[in-house]
Amino acid sequence: MASSKGDAAKTARMAAGPGRLPPELLANIYDRLEFLDRIAFAAVFAAYCDDDNYDHVFEQRAPWLLLPCCEETKNPATATLFSVADRRAATVRAPDPALRGHTVLGSSRGWLATADTMGQIYVVNPASGEQQALPDITTMGSFLSRLNHHWFSVWMKPFLTARFGCEPPFGDYYRGPRYYGKRTFSADEMAGWFYRKVVLSTSPSDATAMLILDRIFGAPAFATSEDAVWRLAPSRDGVEDAIHHDGRFYSVSYTGVVEAWEHNAESGAYTSTAASPRLTITNEEEGSRKYLAMASGGRLMVVVKHAQVIEKGRKSWADKWRCSFEVHFLGDDGQWKEKRDIGDSTLFVGLNNSLCVPTRGRPEIQAGCIYFTDDELREAALRKRNELGSSFLSYRGCVRNDDKFHDHDMRAIGVYSLKDGTVKKMEALGKEWYERLWMPPVWITPYIP
Repeated sequence: MASSKGDAAKTARMAAGPGRLPPELLANIYDRLEFLDRIAFAAVFAAYCDDDNYDHVFEQRAPWLLLPCCEETKNPATATLFSVADRRAATVRAPDPALRGHTVLGSSRGWLATADTMGQIYVVNPASGEQQALPDITTMGSFLSRLNHHWFSVWMKPFLTARFGCEPPFGDYYRGPRYYGKRTFSADEMAGWFYRKVVLSTSPSDATAMLILDRIFGAPAFATSEDAVWRLAPSRDGVEDAIHHDGRFYSVSYTGVVEAWEHNAESGAYTSTAASPRLTITNEEEGSRKYLAMASGGRLMVVVKHAQVIEKGRKSWADKWRCSFEVHFLGDDGQWKEKRDIGDSTLFVGLNNSLCVPTRGRPEIQAGCIYFTDDELREAALRKRNELGSSFLSYRGCVRNDDKFHDHDMRAIGVYSLKDGTVKKMEALGKEWYERLWMPPVWITPYIP
């Protein structure tokens, strides 16, 4: 009975509200709105429409930046969104608890994955406030246990056996008691030392979540709405980044292998197959990072960020960096090709989300550029824990091309030009944010479930 009443209420809302409007008209209205009005429009729309026919109303546009709550604000009940296209910021309500003081692990179709200080992972939609908890991480298997509410232990030998699908030895990198013994983390360390990224397939009600673990662990784990446990998947080369596209998960390994993932409905297991030849990257350094994205037309692309320390700080998170990027496309012949010209497109990359956006008709977005954010959760966790002053902080971003470091230079956010290799600040963001950021900003695209 309750269900029928709920259906009737939903039908009444749809008949009375914007849900009765054609999707094309809603999309036209949305395109004409200013940044703040778009947020309000999205919040109202969520109360009326949940039809798949409306998915394209909020098609991929220039993403927004979710700026982490700064200690100076003393207001964890709010978050700041910055529109790259409108060059304006807005303060919005931060849904409790999933977006209040949590570390953001992923951004998929407007949904954020966050981890709290107890190691629990949530998904939340900032526009609608909808949220839910993902399965407890200890469901991953006997190789991970909770000592109490504040400590987790990972038993490395069984974990690596599951990851590599064999008994030791596992290779030169995993030798000695350090890797075959136990590694213990406090609950608030899980987001910087064990978790790396979460990718969702769709909205959480019918989603599969892919959890990428830190490089030492390397493997992904999957959880579905029907099977509420984390299942570790074998990954010999380790997953560095992943996306979901056209019904499948794709990942890129630390060694440059791009793989597509398949789900066995009977066993619940996930396995991968190579989707392309191995990508060979020259001059790859310790600070290099790979991001996987999908270009217009469905072509896979890998963005490589080369980071180099130019001045050592007293602590690793205080090093001063410079960076450059290269972009590789998977061609029609199945081979990787590096390109310095990406046409009327631009890239947004970062730990939480990476995407390719067309710029035609959007002069406010610079074509042929890479908008990037900080991608080091561990260093961010150290900054937060030690409560360092902003003048001492240095992010794994970049400095000016003349090698001179400035206190307010781009350490967390910047725009790299593929044409001439220069880096610029996002001037509209304002100097104060470059001073106050301590956690990686997040690219988020509007999506209303």
